[in-house]
Amino acid sequence: MIVARLVPLFLLLVLTFPIGKAKSRPQDPRLRWLPSMRILRWLLIARITQLFNEAYLHLNADLTSWVVIINGVVVSLLVLDLAIDYSWLLMYAAGGSRNTPPKIFRELLFLSGCSVIIGYALYSSGAISGWGTAAGASVLAFVIGPGTSSQLQNLASGLSIQLEKQFVVGDWIEFEGMLGQVTSISWSNTTLLDDLTDRNIIVANSRIDQAVIVNHSRSSPFFRVAVAVGLPYEMRPECAHELLVEAVQSHGNVIMAKPIEVVLKTFSASSIDYELYFYIRDYCRRYQVLTDVRSRIWYGVQRRGFTIPFPIVDLRPISTERRLAEAELTSQRQECFVALRSLALLAPLCDEELRCLAISERVIMYGVGEYIIAKNETDRSMYVLLSGECDVLVPSDQDEGPMRKVAMLSKGALFGEMSAFTDSPRSASVMASTSVSLLKISQQSIQQIFVHNEKALEGIVELIAKREAGLKAFTAVQTRDLEDSLLAQMGATLRRFLGYGADD
Repeated sequence: MIVARLVPLFLLLVLTFPIGKAKSRPQDPRLRWLPSMRILRWLLIARITQLFNEAYLHLNADLTSWVVIINGVVVSLLVLDLAIDYSWLLMYAAGGSRNTPPKIFRELLFLSGCSVIIGYALYSSGAISGWGTAAGASVLAFVIGPGTSSQLQNLASGLSIQLEKQFVVGDWIEFEGMLGQVTSISWSNTTLLDDLTDRNIIVANSRIDQAVIVNHSRSSPFFRVAVAVGLPYEMRPECAHELLVEAVQSHGNVIMAKPIEVVLKTFSASSIDYELYFYIRDYCRRYQVLTDVRSRIWYGVQRRGFTIPFPIVDLRPISTERRLAEAELTSQRQECFVALRSLALLAPLCDEELRCLAISERVIMYGVGEYIIAKNETDRSMYVLLSGECDVLVPSDQDEGPMRKVAMLSKGALFGEMSAFTDSPRSASVMASTSVSLLKISQQSIQQIFVHNEKALEGIVELIAKREAGLKAFTAVQTRDLEDSLLAQMGATLRRFLGYGADD
């Protein structure tokens, strides 16, 4: 019979350890409503000791009375802990962390209650006489330590921090070169979580109380971050402003409703130095966001034909540098020609015409997440994907709602040709899913070729019509009508290019 009573208590005692660990880092906020596992363990141990004494130990009357006293004290402490914890949880639910009394008040209240409960239990049992002695003995039972001046200073600083609410648990603070999220504030120290290295930083309260603290969480639920970058003197400031703002647009963690600011900081020896300020939602992801934005800035600079400047002393002869640049340009043009020649849509064009396109157009690059084409935009260029992959996106619900992926483009793909040939608006968006390099062919270059090669124009119209007809299962008559329609649209585009009206 006694075993049947002891086994559940032992199992419950063992369970308090994983539950206590989960309660200290709650994944489920409901765990906060559980009682203190430490006091519950005392209660279980006291109850198990009492049962062992009744069944096996048979201690003398004095020791047995002490076991009973300890059981009563622990039960009272558990009730006190639950009452205080639930009161603080209710105040937190009503007013939030900043309107809830500091944690140190809760601990002082619990300590005072412990003093009264233990003192009363000792006084009632006759172990001590006088309430002053009882209170002093109970405090000594909980406050252990030499009481040095540094500990008293930490205690005073902890009280000051929590009373003034310079920061609360969950805030991101920075001081003396350390940055972290506050995970706990105790009597003697404060614990910060450094998410970059995934480690805890434990700092004495007296040190924090004397430091200059930057609280990144106080002003708003959003976080302002900065990116410093040096751009070439050849780039006009308005172009630099456009490039930097473009680098944060369409990023999922950047709050576009908040102001984006570009500050021209100084003129340095090698560059014009700018600082880009913007707001993010999740401060834990700031390093990834800053990496993404810096990568986009690099790609944006490259697309505009510049390079990010840096101090350099080049001892190579100018002729050597020039030969290397010419060799790289020749290799790039040959790669572009091979890519153009492999496209079935451009088969009606001769090699010379394709080489002209490869020479006259520029290779540009985009980073992950950047939009190459946006739906309904006015640019009418077409693109050949030389490396990387892109996603074709359309709105989920007509022109509104989130974008959904309908296709993936890989190396060698041609896209944007319908707008380039027919002057029609973009029907979808194309976003780089990896780092990509592209040959961007302007509508003007295409039109210059077809002005002198009407036969090639007819061949391309036929290929486009057959492709569209195959996708939509058109009949031969419908295919022919589509060819006529495309030819008319391309003709109108060419007439506009030559400076004639649509009806001339």
